[in-house]
Amino acid sequence: MARKKTTEDLNKASRWEMILKLISQRDISTQKALAEALDEYGFDVAQATLSRDIKELHLVKVVKSNGVYAYQTAGKTENREASSQFYQLFKNSVKQVDNVLNQVVIHTSTGMAQAVCAAFDGMEFEGVLGTIAGDDTILLITRDEQAASIVAKQLREIPD
Repeated sequence: MARKKTTEDLNKASRWEMILKLISQRDISTQKALAEALDEYGFDVAQATLSRDIKELHLVKVVKSNGVYAYQTAGKTENREASSQFYQLFKNSVKQVDNVLNQVVIHTSTGMAQAVCAAFDGMEFEGVLGTIAGDDTILLITRDEQAASIVAKQLREIPD
């Protein structure tokens, strides 16, 4: 059974969406600069929260073609929009995430599993060996039980 959305979940989802939008539009190289940019849009974020958001969104600093360091999403794709699309698709389509042994099972709305799975594959979560998608279910095979537990936890923490 899905848990009810809390105000904290809604704020987190909005904040994450804004973070992804900001780093896709600007070269933001520090947490302070990101916090200031978020503040422009009414998000008052503590440093610890922002640090956690950066980790959970898999943001990394890279050297841009102009020589400036800036945050962007990690993973196979260099396309920041793909990451934003993954989180949007995930929060709109996923109903439940469970794990057992070295596997994670994701239940989606009917017909959405393949789209969510394709977006997930582009995110390159650590420890995931492969994915299989049906109509409304995704099976993730991980390296070991610990990886399955970590990936499932990360996915459950994505706000609805």
